[in-house]
Amino acid sequence: MALTPAAGSGCGASSTPSPPTQSERPANSEVEWDSFDSHAYLRHNYSALRADDREILCRTRDFFADAELSDVRCVDVGSGANLYPALSLLPFARAMDLCEWSASNVGWLRTQIDGYDELWDPYWQVCAEHPAYSALADPRGRLAQVGRVRKASVFDLPRRTWDAGTMFFVACSISADRAEFQRAVGRFLSALQPGSPFAVAFMLGSRGYHVGQRWFPAVELQRVDVVASIALGAYDLNVHEVPPTPPLRDGYLSMLLATGRTRG
Repeated sequence: MALTPAAGSGCGASSTPSPPTQSERPANSEVEWDSFDSHAYLRHNYSALRADDREILCRTRDFFADAELSDVRCVDVGSGANLYPALSLLPFARAMDLCEWSASNVGWLRTQIDGYDELWDPYWQVCAEHPAYSALADPRGRLAQVGRVRKASVFDLPRRTWDAGTMFFVACSISADRAEFQRAVGRFLSALQPGSPFAVAFMLGSRGYHVGQRWFPAVELQRVDVVASIALGAYDLNVHEVPPTPPLRDGYLSMLLATGRTRG
């Protein structure tokens, strides 16, 4: 169990960050996650479908479709104000838990479960380019049927509970502490059954980010750091780096998607 709660908020920003001082590089427990501005984050990051998010979503979609999943227990860890990881799991889910710590993000997610905003229709249309997804005629109804929002810390996830999972822009953005990043990745992987397919995404080189008027911490990662954190708990690992074209914000290098299956 975590010594302190962890937030599941993503790595976006709604304004250009200035270089952080030491006091702006807190551990996870020192951050006021309940004040995370879900609507500012949503507007800045997802109000329009970006080319980099489209590429990540396409690769995630194809990965889960090839995994030949059916009627399984799914989890999206640190959903924040982002529904597209959950959409990538939707056709295969008997049940789907959207786990999030920030009270503001939990509230936003609960407004979306019963009928998500039209903003997410272009993201579903990307999914529906694959036959495994286009066969699902009513994704809103399906999410209302199988989805459940859980107020939960990434550090407190139960072991060996779900059969497939996603964690997008979370472990890189909940702390400036590299050990907490590694712990978050490990807890996510251990929450899945052995052999479970997963997709995780990170911001590389992030130095922190603003959401609204608040600064949030990040770990400045390189590709090798991410691979090393995942490799001990996974096999069939595939890593793809997505360059910023154009950048979402200042203060990061690229996005990285990793897919694979969990070890026993």
